Amino acid sequence: MKYAIPILLLFACSGCFFKSDENGSADDIIREFLYTDSAGQVLIAHEKVFHATSKESGGGVTSVSGYSSTRVSAYDVHDGHLLARKVLGDEQDEASSLLTISGNKLWYVTRKNKHFALATMDPRTLKDIALPATLLQQAPFLNGRLYQTDGFQLKQYFLYDANRGIVLNDDQGFRYTLDPATLKVEKFNDPGYQPFFIRSPEPTTSTAAYDDKIRLQLIGNPRNYINTSADGKPLEHDLGYLNGRFLTDGNVDRVRSLQTSQLQEIQNQVNLLKKLQDSLKQLKVQQLSVVPDKDISTNRQIAILQVGYRMDDLTRKAALITPYHSATADIDRLLEPTPGNFFVIHASTGARDAQLLLSYLDWTPGQPLKQHWQATLQDFFFDPNNARETNMFKSTFSSGNPEFNFKWADFTKQQLLLTWMLHTACIDLQTGKVIWKIRH
Repeated sequence: MKYAIPILLLFACSGCFFKSDENGSADDIIREFLYTDSAGQVLIAHEKVFHATSKESGGGVTSVSGYSSTRVSAYDVHDGHLLARKVLGDEQDEASSLLTISGNKLWYVTRKNKHFALATMDPRTLKDIALPATLLQQAPFLNGRLYQTDGFQLKQYFLYDANRGIVLNDDQGFRYTLDPATLKVEKFNDPGYQPFFIRSPEPTTSTAAYDDKIRLQLIGNPRNYINTSADGKPLEHDLGYLNGRFLTDGNVDRVRSLQTSQLQEIQNQVNLLKKLQDSLKQLKVQQLSVVPDKDISTNRQIAILQVGYRMDDLTRKAALITPYHSATADIDRLLEPTPGNFFVIHASTGARDAQLLLSYLDWTPGQPLKQHWQATLQDFFFDPNNARETNMFKSTFSSGNPEFNFKWADFTKQQLLLTWMLHTACIDLQTGKVIWKIRH
C-alpha cells in the first residue's frame, strides 16, 4: 500500500508535468527592477513558477490545480543572459516580497521559520549580504516580531516608500520606517498614511502627464490621435495609432526626483519674489519718511500686492504638481528617456493575434510631432487574452500556466526594456532594433 498514494496522484495528474523552480519557465512576474553598477545594468525579476498537481476536464472546460513557488532572477542588460537565480520557495509558506534597491543592496522581506524577516542580497549575484539582526540593529525589539500575514497581503505591511524609506509593521500593528542608508528605525502613527507610489502598476494609459502643465490624451476609436490638454487639438503630423496607449514611468525614485526638482524650482522663484516684496515694503517706508506722496505710496502698495498674488499663484502651482505622483493621482507621468521623447504602443491590426507595435515619438509644444521609429515586436501579442486561442499563441506557450497581467518598462541611456507576456525585449533607442529578447 505504500505505493497507493503516488499511483493515485500519477493518474490524477496524468496531464501534469514536473517543472523545475531553478530552470523552468516562469508563469508570472511579480515585480522588476533595473539596477546599475560600475559593471553595467542588471534586470532583476521576481518570478513565479506554477506547479500543477491535478488537471480536470469537462464540459469543454479544463481546470488545473496546483501551487506556486517564487524566485529572483538577474539578467545582464548587455545581452540578456542569466547572471544568477535564487529560489525563494513556496508562495505562501515561504512568502517573499522584493522592496527596493538601495546602497547596492536588494532589500526584501521573507518568511523564515514561520516569521517574517528583513534581508538583503547582492543585486548581481543574488547572494545574501546581511542577516536580519544586522539590518534591525537599531531596533532589535522588531526581530521576530514583524507582522504575520499571508503571502497575498504581504505588500500591505512591508513596502518601500520613496519619501519615507522601508515601511514595516510589527505584530501589534504599529508602523515603522527604516532608512536603508543609515538603518535608522523610527515609529510613526498616521492613520491616513498613503505611501508615495505610482498610481497604477499598469504601465500603459490613454492619458498621461507630459510635464507639470500639459496632459496628452489619445482620442478616437479604434484609431487614436494625440491631443493636448492645452488646446484639445490633435498634434500636427500625428499619423494615429490603432488602440494606442502611452507608456508611463513606474520608477518611483525617478518620478519623485522629478517632482522634487520641480518643487525646488518653484520655491526658488517664491524666495526671489519674497525678497522683492520685502524690498518694496522697505522702499515704501523710506519714501514716506522723506516725501509723503500719496500716489507714490499707492503705486508701491499695488506692486507689493501684485508680487503677493504671484507668490500665491506659484504656491497653488506647487500643490498641483503632486497629483500625478500621489496615491490619489488620476494621471501618471510619461516614460521619457529624454524630455519630450516618449512611447506609444499600439496594435498591428484588428485581428485577435495582432502583434504589438511600438512608436518612439518626439514632441515640443508648438511644434509638429516627430517619429523617431516604429518597431514590430515579434511574439508580443497586443492583447494576450484575445490571442490565447490562436495557433501562434499555443506554439509560443505550449506548456505551463502563463499569466500576463504583469507589464513593465524602463530605460537605460541607450536602450528601452519592455516586459510583456512573460518576455523582455531590449530595444535600441536610436534605431528601434530589438537587441535581444528573453522568455522568463
